[in-house]
Amino acid sequence: MRLRARLGTAAVLASAVLLAACGQKAGVTGFAGGQPGQSGSGQSGEAGDGRQGALGDAPATGENGAPESSGDGAREQAGGSAETTGNGGDGAAGGGNGGSGPGDTTGVTDDAITIGIHAPVTGAAAFPQESFRDGVGVYAEYINDQVGIHGRDLEVIFRDDGFDPNQARSVCREMAEEEEVFLLIGGGGSDQIDACARYAETVGVPYLSAGVHEERPGLGSIATDAFYALSLTYEQQIPLITDLIDSDHSGSDVALLVGDNDSLNSFYQEAESELDANTSLVHAQRVPKDTGARDAPEIGRRICASGADVAVWNASPSGLINVSKSMTCTVTWMGPGNTNGLDIVATGGCPQIEGAQYYSSFPGTDKIDEMDPNYTPSYRQKNNSEPDDIGVALWGIEKMVAQIAEAAGEDLSRESFTATLESGDTFDNGVYPAVRFNGDTRFGGTAMHLREARCGSDPEFITTRLNVSP
Repeated sequence: MRLRARLGTAAVLASAVLLAACGQKAGVTGFAGGQPGQSGSGQSGEAGDGRQGALGDAPATGENGAPESSGDGAREQAGGSAETTGNGGDGAAGGGNGGSGPGDTTGVTDDAITIGIHAPVTGAAAFPQESFRDGVGVYAEYINDQVGIHGRDLEVIFRDDGFDPNQARSVCREMAEEEEVFLLIGGGGSDQIDACARYAETVGVPYLSAGVHEERPGLGSIATDAFYALSLTYEQQIPLITDLIDSDHSGSDVALLVGDNDSLNSFYQEAESELDANTSLVHAQRVPKDTGARDAPEIGRRICASGADVAVWNASPSGLINVSKSMTCTVTWMGPGNTNGLDIVATGGCPQIEGAQYYSSFPGTDKIDEMDPNYTPSYRQKNNSEPDDIGVALWGIEKMVAQIAEAAGEDLSRESFTATLESGDTFDNGVYPAVRFNGDTRFGGTAMHLREARCGSDPEFITTRLNVSP
């Protein structure tokens, strides 16, 4: 019998089992990747068993409390030469179609390009503050030590959004109107990304993020004129998930669990329909987006009672850890990325999440040196410590911004930048799967990587497949 359920929305904050933020200084964050145009193995081809991989971002949860901004967000510079050809990937990065002439040059001076990034380092799904502080600006410093972007340094401002849409909107307003950044980037969390993307549209600031949901009840599509998704959306990843079940878990009974924030309504409906048609779906349930210790045991009990072998989870990483640790049975977890497939989740969730498979827009530290050999030495030089996968993510997005800005030409403006994005050219920086936009879409992702939890002495998500496309 197929089970459908929706638990009450009482949200108990998932504990520090997931991540412990270190220190009080606001982290600096962004995605980044190696130097465009460098030689290297690239990301086409195969890893692990040779199949190709994907990306995704777990939904943000967070309470709609009063907006507040983190007053001491740190600023760092980054720069280097961003070529317009891809680094070893399948597609060449687009170039030269940005146009010229006067335009909105907010955030651009003769010496620097300033961008703003928001992400949660506090709140229900907080990421390690230290990781963001160390990861932001690694690529910026690398490229600034080279030739910059047409002679300009890349400067990065970071703000903590508290995993809260209202706070996210507040810090985005601060960066756009007070710091006067050139563009904004969402580092994680569908609700926070939605809030900032819609704000950015009202003030004409370009907004980039990983792919999240595609629409929201009452608000319509997230694909405003200002929005650009640099990876596949949750909905676009559904075929990847069903294909993964078919290839790796054929014949398995499947459970679907999705956060109850309304931004995930479309994903839930489409995933339920697709899984019902193509797999043995035995249980489908909405769960509190901040699934804590009070709700987790009942959710786990229902999964075990359904007899599911595979559980598709698209809700907060802390909820995943809480539910998996409460269960008396074992399942293989999987779903869209990015946050559920981070190494910090393996650290908190192992051994219960052994073998979990999550799509991601960036590889793990096990693969990055093959794909971009500049990352690890640049990270060590900046921080005098070993790199992590959050740093890989930040490296990848900063690199993508630099690549597009270089292609837009010396007379950089918001108009030339977005025209370059929408030119139909392919941007492949050797870290993210290739990105391609045209005037008809704001969803530019083409593929994802796949990562899998390994619960050894040093738990991590390894990279098993590269460039899995729908």
